[in-house]
Amino acid sequence: MTATPPDAALPADIRELTAAQIDLVRAVVAGLSDAELTAPTACAGWLAAHLLVHVRLGFTNAAGSFAEPAGPDEPADRDYVSYWRDWPVATEPVTFGTVRWHWANASAYSVASEFRRHFTDDARAAAGVSRNAPAGRFRFQEHVMAAEDILAMWTVEFVVHHLDLIAYLPGHDGPLPAALALTARTLDELLGTAQRPPAWDDVTYVLKGTGRLPIDGADRDALGGRAAAYPAFGWPFSAGEADPESRPGTFGIMGCELPLCCGVVEGILRKG
Repeated sequence: MTATPPDAALPADIRELTAAQIDLVRAVVAGLSDAELTAPTACAGWLAAHLLVHVRLGFTNAAGSFAEPAGPDEPADRDYVSYWRDWPVATEPVTFGTVRWHWANASAYSVASEFRRHFTDDARAAAGVSRNAPAGRFRFQEHVMAAEDILAMWTVEFVVHHLDLIAYLPGHDGPLPAALALTARTLDELLGTAQRPPAWDDVTYVLKGTGRLPIDGADRDALGGRAAAYPAFGWPFSAGEADPESRPGTFGIMGCELPLCCGVVEGILRKG
């Protein structure tokens, strides 16, 4: 299957945009206190340290995205929008075995300074690869994608998790406006329309479009039949649900909500 290009072209500076968004996440994390690493996030039950283990893995994967060039007879079968259609909305709660790995990784650090240092090292590597990403098509997660589409996909990933991280940490910088706009455009393509309630800014759109915030009654009135398409990926709130802490957990690349039993990392990080 050959990918059908999205209606809107990617930013010409996608390499720099991806790298700059990674740099911004790195700067935010470098400024977090030890206590802030134990703060809740927009992923219900996942503390900041657990989320950052996931993001750090993303940085490692991003740095390796261009390791395997596609052959001349291998067309792209995914772009930065259609990639997300392989990650349907999660509906099943996770088990202990599914989430234990992230808890254990965060808990392995005896001091928070080492946690931040390793995160910084991987972020710098991912940003450097992104800035110097080659042109062409590459084999990526059993698909073939153009380099620019891979970079745009990673930008969306890091924007959403940036918002997850700062949800309960006021005073920290949000995503780059251009990266946030690219994420909103991705949702436009997935949802099939750029129309949204006029009260929504890009942050609200991304949070609701990825299931971090519920679609409430006013939203449903404004969206009409289009409300059924939400979220484009993430966790689907039920019609009457208003509190993200009240839903069961689920884990996925972007549906990152976990059961609330993550206190083990808190005590260990506080020792730093």
